[in-house]
Amino acid sequence: MTSPHDTLFHRVMQHPALVAGWLRTLLPTRIAVAVDWSTFAPAGERIPGLRLRSQRADLVFAVDLHGEAVRVIAVVEHKSEPDPALPAQMLRYCVHVLHACRRRGAPEAAVVLPVVLHHGGKAWAVPKLPLHEPTLARSLLPWQPRQRLMVDDLEPRREQDMLTAPLPPAVRLLFLCLRHGRGGSESEVLAALDRWSQVLRDVEADDGPPHPYDLLDAFGWYLLDTTEVGEDALQRAFARHLQHPENNPMTTGQRIRAESRSLGRVEGQARLLLKLLQRRFGPLNQIQQDRIRNATAEELERWTDRVLDAATFDDVVA
Repeated sequence: MTSPHDTLFHRVMQHPALVAGWLRTLLPTRIAVAVDWSTFAPAGERIPGLRLRSQRADLVFAVDLHGEAVRVIAVVEHKSEPDPALPAQMLRYCVHVLHACRRRGAPEAAVVLPVVLHHGGKAWAVPKLPLHEPTLARSLLPWQPRQRLMVDDLEPRREQDMLTAPLPPAVRLLFLCLRHGRGGSESEVLAALDRWSQVLRDVEADDGPPHPYDLLDAFGWYLLDTTEVGEDALQRAFARHLQHPENNPMTTGQRIRAESRSLGRVEGQARLLLKLLQRRFGPLNQIQQDRIRNATAEELERWTDRVLDAATFDDVVA
């Protein structure tokens, strides 16, 4: 199951400019200055057939180095709790990426950069290899496949440091929500939004892509899903802290309910859901469109509740 943390992470980090702004702060300076950041783009556009996971779009990006025929492939993963399977998972992804590059026959060399964003209550600890016999582990450890991961651990980060970090505003707000927002009471969330008001305004003022209000909508849904804050209180807080609250759209759930009431028909609900699905997953084929248009009111309501968190169209209508 996809967690709200993973959903928010992918909603933000699917945009190359935001990932690039984050990676520039992680890489050693001598490497960061050698990277041609103007070439940073999703790797799928450069490596035909690249696919690591079926349940969602892969966060795999490619970038060139200045003056060298080398392509760096960044494989980005997010963990909100300890996962002993992570080393094997990342190693499998990276081997797959290198194999895809060789199969494509690219003239330049390719190197991988496995990156992990971690948060979730405990400081990062390297997961141990699944070797249960101590003697066997000591004897065979040198021959086990391993790789070093570049980890950005949010757990030790102070809120004030995140507020002033040299990151894109959307990434700063993402880190604040993941590390200091989840699980809070309504009063704690509202107080946090007061402290984060400048970051909210910075996200609002960013030209994108993505569209700033799409991001603010995603952050709002995350806080509703992971904290005790109410929808009305959250909406008032967002409106209070934004520079142009008259442009702040209602949350997706409120828009759906309001427009559905005004249309007052199942056909109207179907049109709204089709609009949301196309915005979430891209153009729908005729079979998918007919599935929505022929649905009952109960099905449309159930599917609408799933549309933001589902990874695919099939997950919505399952």
